[in-house]
Order: sequence, then structure tokens, then C-alpha cells
Amino acid sequence: MARWNSANKSRYYHLLNKIADAGHNVLVVQPPPRSSEETNYIDLPPESHANVELYTVAIASWLWDVRFPLDKFFKKALYTILSYFTIRRLIKKNKPDILIVYNLPQYIYTIGNNIPIVFDYADDYIAMLQHELGLSNDNLFCIISSLLLRRLINKSVLVTSVSETLNRKVVHQNKLLLSNGADFFPSNDASTTLHIDKKQPVLGYVGAFEYFIDLDMMLDAAERLPDYTFLFVGAGREFSRIKDMIFRRKLHNVILTGAVPHHQAMQFISEMDICLNLFNKGPVADAASPIKLFEYMSCAKPVIATRLAETQRLDAKIKSFYYADNIAELVAQVEYILRHPELTKENVEREVQMVKTNFTWFSLADKFIYELTRTLQERMVWKNG
Repeated sequence: MARWNSANKSRYYHLLNKIADAGHNVLVVQPPPRSSEETNYIDLPPESHANVELYTVAIASWLWDVRFPLDKFFKKALYTILSYFTIRRLIKKNKPDILIVYNLPQYIYTIGNNIPIVFDYADDYIAMLQHELGLSNDNLFCIISSLLLRRLINKSVLVTSVSETLNRKVVHQNKLLLSNGADFFPSNDASTTLHIDKKQPVLGYVGAFEYFIDLDMMLDAAERLPDYTFLFVGAGREFSRIKDMIFRRKLHNVILTGAVPHHQAMQFISEMDICLNLFNKGPVADAASPIKLFEYMSCAKPVIATRLAETQRLDAKIKSFYYADNIAELVAQVEYILRHPELTKENVEREVQMVKTNFTWFSLADKFIYELTRTLQERMVWKNG
């Protein structure tokens, strides 16, 4: 559903670009642009790749741009139905080896197609529906969504999950834990155009401004630490509210950049002394594998994180994260990090090594390609019996 050139560079953007780098052809179907504060619909200048072909589904602007009740879900349903025919034409014309789907409405793509399906389980979709629509477990819509999820898993030849929390929920004989990751940028140490005064520590956040991020605790910290700079990079549905709160609370030490190109976001991380990975606790957060967490680590920055299942699983071996579930813990961790520079250096060195060893997008794409190849070969042997 996300646009390829959205401000929020998704897991699919990173993985599929690396798969294309390996010489494979990638066909991407995306919705047309529309006005929205949601990060996935904030477009940045387009990028191209010789092995990536983009297909934008044609939808009449009068229908796509007008607002409806439950607009997000109506537009997803509309796009899914219309994109079905685009995908059918692409399959007939290009005869791809696999079709990768990653959301419940995309179950429709499996109907009438005999192409092998790979389902990427990237979020707790049921929990997200319950939160955004205010639904209970026994709501008919949630029951139908859970049924779609099971059927989509059953129809897939391979199921990949972004976190161990989601992977445990998958009942399938061929499943793979495929985490998020990060790249290493040679320009990470370059100064940005902000020219931030580095006399005082800079605390930063990079990512989506959405309901599952604890942006309020970050603002509370900015109020508690008025001599420190807080650099927030990104945009989303919560951006206007946060901007208004900064104005009303007179938080002059907070800088908002808005949506920026991915390489520039990585440069902004270089301005930060401490990076924040703070979530509002719940099923959506527990299932997450935050890309920004890996990007912070790849940039050798100390990370203060909420205690979440996946975050603690990743930290189990290196024991390098600093945890804060409330404002008192957050302020205490900031002060602890700044008082112990040598220990902080040791921690971030372990972070960098972990990303280099297991969580670069290149290594994750290689792992994905290997499993795809193995799955397709086994399927061919089975068919030829």
C-alpha cells in the first residue's frame, strides 16, 4: 500500500532495492499520490533503479482525493480492488517467479493466480485495526480479518516475519524470521545544514510521527532538560499536534525538520549524541522491529529504548541499550550516558558489530533470496514429482 518514494523508507524499499542490486528484476505496484499526513503518503523526490519497474495504479482523482468516512480504509479497499487487475496483467505479461504480499487486503491478489505467494508479516495487523477503529476481539470485522490472515498464511509458500513476536504466531511449515536492518553510510559524520550548537548534548529521534511512538515523553524530556537540544526528524499524523505542543509549551530547544530524504535523515543522526527509540506500549509496539533502531546502531549512537519484546530480544546478546519506560527513567539514563563516555563507547561498538554481522540490508536480502530460491526449487521438485 505504501508509495515507493514515500518519506518513510519502508522495509520493502530497502529489501527490494538490495534484491535488485543482486541482479533480479523487481516489479512494484503502488497507489497514486494523495494528500495525507500519514508518513507513507508523504512523497520525496523520486529515485530510480535499473532493475526496479514502478507501476502506479490509475485511479480517478475525484475519487482518490475526496474524503470519506473511515477514509484510510475506504482508500485501501479501493486501491486493492483496482490494483488486482494491474497485477493480473503484470503476471500475464512478465511471468514473475513470485508475488510478495504484506497486508490483509492483498489476499485478493491470490484469487485466480497460480503464482507462488510469499507473505511478509511486518506488523500486528489485527492489533492495528483494533486500535485505529476502536474494535474489540469479538468484533465481526476483526474476526473476518483474522480469518483472512490465516488464509493468506495458508496460501503462501513462504511466510517471513519481521519479529520473533510475530513469527511465533505463524503456523506454517516454511517460515522465516527476517528482521529489519540498516545500511552504513560513508557520510554519517558530515555536518548538516542545521549547524546545531554542539556545546550541549543533542538528543534525537528519526522516524514516523504516529500514535505508537511516545512523542509526548520526548517532549516531557525536552521540558525537563531545557539546556539540551532535541532534534526530531520525520513526519506523520501526529506532526501537527506535536508542533502545536512545542509552541504552547515554549520548548525552544526542540527542532523539527519534517520529512526529509533518507540519506539526509542519516546525516541528521550524526548530529545526535543520544538516540531515542520510545514507543507507547501495546501489541503494535511489541510486534515491531523498528528500522530506526538499526540505523541508530549503524551510526554508532547510544540508544535509549522502551522495554519491548523485540528490542530486548535483540539486546540479549550485546546488552548495550539503555531502557526507559517513563520520564524519570529517561532523564536518569541521559545523565548516566553522559557521565560514562567510555562505557557508552564500548556499548555502541558492540551495536555496530551486531548490525555489520547480522542486520545489514545486504545480508538480510541475501538471506531472503536464499530462502526464496530454496522454496521455489523444492516446489519445482514437488510439482515434477
